[in-house]
Amino acid sequence: MLGGAHVSPWPRARLSLLRLSRRPSRQCPECRGKLALEGLGTEKLEAAEAAAFPSARVARLDRDVASGAKAEHVIERVRSGEVDILVGTQMVTKGHDLPRVTLVGVINADASLSMPDFRAAERGFQLLVQVAGRAGRSDRPGTVLIQTRDPENPAIVFAAKHDVRGFVAREMVDREEGPYPPFARLAMIRLDGLEERQTQEVAQAVADVVRRAKTPQAEHVDVLGPVAPPLARLRGRFRFQVLLRSKERPPLRACLHALMPHLDRLGGKVRIVIDVDPVQMM
Repeated sequence: MLGGAHVSPWPRARLSLLRLSRRPSRQCPECRGKLALEGLGTEKLEAAEAAAFPSARVARLDRDVASGAKAEHVIERVRSGEVDILVGTQMVTKGHDLPRVTLVGVINADASLSMPDFRAAERGFQLLVQVAGRAGRSDRPGTVLIQTRDPENPAIVFAAKHDVRGFVAREMVDREEGPYPPFARLAMIRLDGLEERQTQEVAQAVADVVRRAKTPQAEHVDVLGPVAPPLARLRGRFRFQVLLRSKERPPLRACLHALMPHLDRLGGKVRIVIDVDPVQMM
């Protein structure tokens, strides 16, 4: 985000999509070495901004450098005009009133939209709207630039128009087709253990028990998995998950009740957690 003199209220902020494109090279033009796509962290971005604008005062706001009172100190420096460019993570978007900001840039907006979670579009749209609210909050209009490889993505299109109702209407169509909440109920069975094969075998056994549930209600439940989540290993433990989905809550409850007597036998050294109405799918 770039700081400047007094700017306009957020509704006047103008959003733009960066449509400049170029096919990435697969080989370094100098050493002829192989090139691969890598992420750009805030530290590297801070260095790139400092190199591109050597006279600007650049600051960074992320969990590595600021939290709590330290974060507020960085924000106060931006408010007072001591910082020209602020590079940060989602911490920057959360409700800060920065009247000097006239330009906001969103780097790689596709990252949040491509997460393997049915709420990815919702969260991405929310993030874009929030960060757009940092620009143009005083008496001069603001501009928001969104970098994306998918400018036709509905979340980006509706965010660029500040069209919350339009996004919700489109998202509800996609959710109903799934079906996903609010048109379905979910329960996530999460398993983690020290041995990958053992954890996978227990996850498969859990899924088999649920699939064999013979109650009439349980026949209306989709059993998806087991699969390894995107974070397949966390804190030295291997992770798998089984997703149960039903349009109504009673069939889902019947499946979980059928599973409960088997948990002690199946678990052993593998930890099993049942998450009803999961917020995180990762």
